[in-house]
Amino acid sequence: MDKLLFKRILVTALTILALIYVAYLLISANFDMYPTENAVQTTVTNKIFTNAFIIRDENVITNNTSGVLSYSCYEGEEVKAGGEIAKIYETEEDALAQTTAAALEKQKNSLETLQKNNSVNTVGIDTINNSIHNNLITYLDDINNGELYSALSDSYNLLSSINQRQLYTGKYTNFNSEISSLQSQIDSLRNSSGNSIGTIKTDKAGYFSEYCDGYENSIKYSDIDRIKLSDLENVKKSEISDSNAGKIISSLNWYVACKVSADEATELSLWDGNVTILFSDAATDSVPASIYRIHQETPDSDALVVLKCDYMDEGLIEARQEPVEIGLGTYTGLRISKRAIHDDYVTKTTYDDNDNKHTEKKKVQGVYVLYGSEVQFKQISILYADDDYVICDTSPEEDELFNGETVSLYDKVILKGDDLYDGKVIE
Repeated sequence: MDKLLFKRILVTALTILALIYVAYLLISANFDMYPTENAVQTTVTNKIFTNAFIIRDENVITNNTSGVLSYSCYEGEEVKAGGEIAKIYETEEDALAQTTAAALEKQKNSLETLQKNNSVNTVGIDTINNSIHNNLITYLDDINNGELYSALSDSYNLLSSINQRQLYTGKYTNFNSEISSLQSQIDSLRNSSGNSIGTIKTDKAGYFSEYCDGYENSIKYSDIDRIKLSDLENVKKSEISDSNAGKIISSLNWYVACKVSADEATELSLWDGNVTILFSDAATDSVPASIYRIHQETPDSDALVVLKCDYMDEGLIEARQEPVEIGLGTYTGLRISKRAIHDDYVTKTTYDDNDNKHTEKKKVQGVYVLYGSEVQFKQISILYADDDYVICDTSPEEDELFNGETVSLYDKVILKGDDLYDGKVIE
């Protein structure tokens, strides 16, 4: 090839590449004037963050006798009126020995029951294995959630299921030696220690808690329909008496009192469904609740909100004051930045009975979407709005959209730009 011809071809190719590069920079600069963001699906929960004060129907149990208490029921256990709460012993040694003997008695009775029922043999191995699996999961969940009293009860159930499997598979034919050994330990403990010198009983039925925090009577349960925000703000803790032996929570219903802003009070008053409450420390899962009462002195003032609950567990039974999240609903849709929202006209085309075409325009709220180099305006139906973004419905009702079209998943939504309009071509 002639060197001069080769040189001309090379110069021409380089010139073309330079022109392509310059065109690319100009196009990129133009499109940078219209930054976009893909519409992606998101699920959010509308939340109100505040501090809670828990009000229960609490009855403090007093003990004016001397001695050491050994509780007969665990935290959160349901007790009947007249039921025993604790035994009283002269010394800690007596209390520990008798409590240990009672625990061993429970193990012995479980083995005796298993051994007796094994002769019937009505339970299959699959049922036994499922029982072991379920008891193990429940035990680990309670340990993970810090519900130690429940975990202790779970451990007895798990051990019973394992022992049942050993009988079924023939690893053990009976538990006679284990039962005899447990009985010997029980007899030794009881013979070497003093019996109880008294008992503490409750005259009310409900759920037992050994824990008293001094707020049991700060806001009366019977005043729940009359309390105001000032009562919540001025709540005071009482000194805990040495004679307190625990308390009984008599009613299954309990209340969460919160201070909210005027806007949040309006939002709650317009909400027509139930809510959820997530406690910062007392529970790992949200607790279902209903809006019981909203009290506001003036339309612009902060308000007292009272939420009603009927779910109780070991962690919640000791909770009193802590931060909470009130959930007002979960929304799933397309996440759109508020910067992208505009008002513009959309066109609806219809045909009459004679097949005559009719067009109608209406100004609606929507976003500009980039398809290639063309801008299209699409109406949106907002499900939820935050400070910076909105969640839009992908399949709104027919009457919510003027022409039946709305933003779709992965649409390139234009965040900002000058002189935007439907049908504009970005060159």
